[in-house]
Amino acid sequence: MTTLKEWKERRPNYALIETVVFSHKSFSSPYRVATNQFSEITLGGNVYSPSSFTVTEDAQDGTASINMTVTFMAGAEDVRSIMKKWRGLARMSPISSTYEIWEKPGAEFAMNYYTLFVKSIAMDASNVTLTLSLTNPLTVGSNIIYKVEQYPGLINL
Repeated sequence: MTTLKEWKERRPNYALIETVVFSHKSFSSPYRVATNQFSEITLGGNVYSPSSFTVTEDAQDGTASINMTVTFMAGAEDVRSIMKKWRGLARMSPISSTYEIWEKPGAEFAMNYYTLFVKSIAMDASNVTLTLSLTNPLTVGSNIIYKVEQYPGLINL
């Protein structure tokens, strides 16, 4: 099987399509976006909205943490409003994300994909930066997952 590195070395002259999908029960539906597109695009049977974002993978320096940073540039009002829905009791479950790389428009299967959790969200006047991690951020630092059924005082948060 051809590795991604080998494929990139002899790939055609068109750009790869990067997509990100954010899912959470507080969102009305999964939020699907594709970079460097001018209109909606269908990939694998799902419709992706155009967006301007960059993906920075973590340096492979031998550390055990696996992180990825997704930065939405100016005009990121859609992702800003979607992420603001993650508040109150909804913060008791993590936002899952899937980063996919597609070979061409209309492809049925992604060349490569990663399923990660949203670890942190940073918003400023023009950009939205999300840090994605392999581990569920709600279980880090505690071996106990606090649930409203067991701790009724959490309902006030």
